[in-house]
Amino acid sequence: MTLYQICQILQDSDIGTSIRESIWTFPAIETVHVLGLAVSVGILVMLDLRLVGAGIRHIPAADIMHKLKRWYLAGFAAMFISGILLFWSEAEKCYRSPTFRIKLIFLALAGLNALFFEIKYVPTMRNWDATGITPTGAKVVGWASLICWLGVIGFGRWTAYGMK
Repeated sequence: MTLYQICQILQDSDIGTSIRESIWTFPAIETVHVLGLAVSVGILVMLDLRLVGAGIRHIPAADIMHKLKRWYLAGFAAMFISGILLFWSEAEKCYRSPTFRIKLIFLALAGLNALFFEIKYVPTMRNWDATGITPTGAKVVGWASLICWLGVIGFGRWTAYGMK
């Protein structure tokens, strides 16, 4: 069985059809997806801007991250779960969409970037916050995160409005 056939089966399943054809379900899931995106990415953008030196300089990056981590993780979880349900309802269309594939690439890059940040820089954040000097690598991670999330959002919107 090919990946395309799996996507067709998902889309044509009772759950996929129910989500897609419901007057309320698809819009409700899409609303949760957009709200999860707003919470998660909104907070991540604040942290990224702090890392690159463009905002909230008077608060240490470690404090921002510590206080808001549960919120951006909750937003990401809502975005991820609702995204799976949206995909389920239009899996075959998503499979055929080049913009959806690019969105997934940006999402994977954002995840790898975040993992790298967690491993390389989070353990020492308090130290560099104390000196007031953000490591160049952490700044690069911040810029990479901003670019990746711009790609996820841009190609996600393009996918939503460009699919036929």
